[in-house]
Amino acid sequence: MASSLRIISKVAATKLALMLTAGWATPVTPHTAESRKNADQAVTAYAAMRNNPMTYRDEPLDMSEWKLAWADEFDYPDAQLDQSWISRQGEFESEWVKGRRWRKNAVVKNGVLELQNHKSASDPHVWSSASIWTKRTFGYGYYEARYKYAGAYGTNNSFWLWPKLKPPPGQKACEIDINEGHYPNVMNTNIHNWTDTWRAPDGREQHLDSQLHHTLQGKRGHSVVLKAPVTTRKIRLRSDNPASIHIEEFRVLAPSARYPAADARHDEAVLNLARMPGARLTTVGTFYQLPSREAFAADGRLETRWVSSKHGPKWLEIEWDEAQIVGAVQIMNGWPAGNGTYRNLMTDYTLEYWDDGKWAELDRFDAATIADHAAEYHTYGFEWSEDYFKWYLDGKLYHTERNDVCFSAMNILLSMAILNQEIAGPVTAKIDGTSMKVDYVRYYRRKSPTGRK
Repeated sequence: MASSLRIISKVAATKLALMLTAGWATPVTPHTAESRKNADQAVTAYAAMRNNPMTYRDEPLDMSEWKLAWADEFDYPDAQLDQSWISRQGEFESEWVKGRRWRKNAVVKNGVLELQNHKSASDPHVWSSASIWTKRTFGYGYYEARYKYAGAYGTNNSFWLWPKLKPPPGQKACEIDINEGHYPNVMNTNIHNWTDTWRAPDGREQHLDSQLHHTLQGKRGHSVVLKAPVTTRKIRLRSDNPASIHIEEFRVLAPSARYPAADARHDEAVLNLARMPGARLTTVGTFYQLPSREAFAADGRLETRWVSSKHGPKWLEIEWDEAQIVGAVQIMNGWPAGNGTYRNLMTDYTLEYWDDGKWAELDRFDAATIADHAAEYHTYGFEWSEDYFKWYLDGKLYHTERNDVCFSAMNILLSMAILNQEIAGPVTAKIDGTSMKVDYVRYYRRKSPTGRK
């Protein structure tokens, strides 16, 4: 391999190194010499990659280099699905999956595979959905699926690779998440190394992964200019975003004839009430795996971010001892992805002020108005080679990682799951009757290998 650092990815290195070196979490305790070595290498790798960040490149995929080797277009009767695919049949899976998954929830009709979600008529807490995997395995190549998400929070719409049989001797147990899609337009990528593990202080087994939340179709800067100023002692932001929200800056501005752009540095000529002496900031909590603090949400700097806790409702609140007159609120969010683009953009928010003993709405945002992956088909592509992983959306490259762990054949999986602990957002009755709709899944090989890519 070209790299001497045998870790799962630069992202995994970053995550672990930040925990260990910045003092934001208790160091984990490896339970094997190999795991201890992996942890040490992660810290070393983080130091090595700080000046070489992954970037959003928006490069188109040249399909002329590839030849179709296998495909399922789902243009057949439902019973024929079982010729190429195996379905989960109600087995308990994990604490993260709510309900069970069954073959009857995987329905082929009108040229589309539907992985359906249903709520039990007799017990509203019992859910069912579907997960299937190919009978055959696949290796290096380009993978692509065209599908729609289920149109509700709480759902995990997955296209992924996993060896249903044990990997060959000497190979890692590797999982590739091409996309774990969360409504309305979140794309989650991940590479799991399930072989090299260690014990956290709470006794739970941990492993290296490279999870990233890509909400590339969203809005970084929000400027809410009120038609009429309000007088209040409290302003609050709430969100059902499936993962952590990344608040670059939260400004509460006094009335002014002119406000700065939401994504620009603050104009000191406009009073920022969030930074007044005595203003108090409280939040739902901070994500422990990143070097973040509550104060970063309103510290006047664009270089810092408050990253909320990962699961459940997210919120932050500004409070003053005396009522203030508010003319506008500005929110900057997201994490730089390179080339001027941002990921981890909020899927939604509700902005409120305290009015006569109750919360009153000022503004509401829903990223589905920008891009709704439940209403529109998109193609999710993945190139896997001996040296690299590359992720594509609608034929354009948006993320790259080194391959240091996945070298043996795997099955293709298409999975619909309802997730506990609001990992994908709140689980509500809106999920009932929704489905992940798959138009096709395809696998390509390079026409003429030109060396390692």
